Amino acid sequence: MSTNGLMKRMLICAVALAAAGCVSRLNIINPSYSLRSVQGRVNLGLPPSIDLELALGVDNPNDRELRLDRLDFDLFINGDRVLHDVRSDQGIRIPARGYGEVQLTAHVTYHDIEAIFRNVAGMVEGNRASYAIRGNAYYGTPIGTLRFPISVNFR
Repeated sequence: MSTNGLMKRMLICAVALAAAGCVSRLNIINPSYSLRSVQGRVNLGLPPSIDLELALGVDNPNDRELRLDRLDFDLFINGDRVLHDVRSDQGIRIPARGYGEVQLTAHVTYHDIEAIFRNVAGMVEGNRASYAIRGNAYYGTPIGTLRFPISVNFR
């Protein structure tokens, strides 16, 4: 192996070790999440649809501010998946050992309304709906993006 090739490999190893050290020094813990509210607005056009507005609370236990770059998630109502692969790119900052709130908007198409209708009918009969969000949160850091799972239930 040439001296030049050896130097390149050593440089790559040094960069990889430095990056691994940065990750361990960040020591970021996944925040806790809570679904604060769900509000719906029915669009009576043809075909009909529903716009859902959700407020997701983020409680940051870390001693550093976090930058929440994006979320991707599925929404479940009473166990039925009614929204798939919803994405939000708000880019909000969550203060160190603090709280932030993300406003999410989801559009429910005509095809997804059947599952929601069953749940709305149950609510009219006096049953309370249960909501769940399952997905991922992506936080920007000096060494790149960190992905954490989200699992939130709300009744």
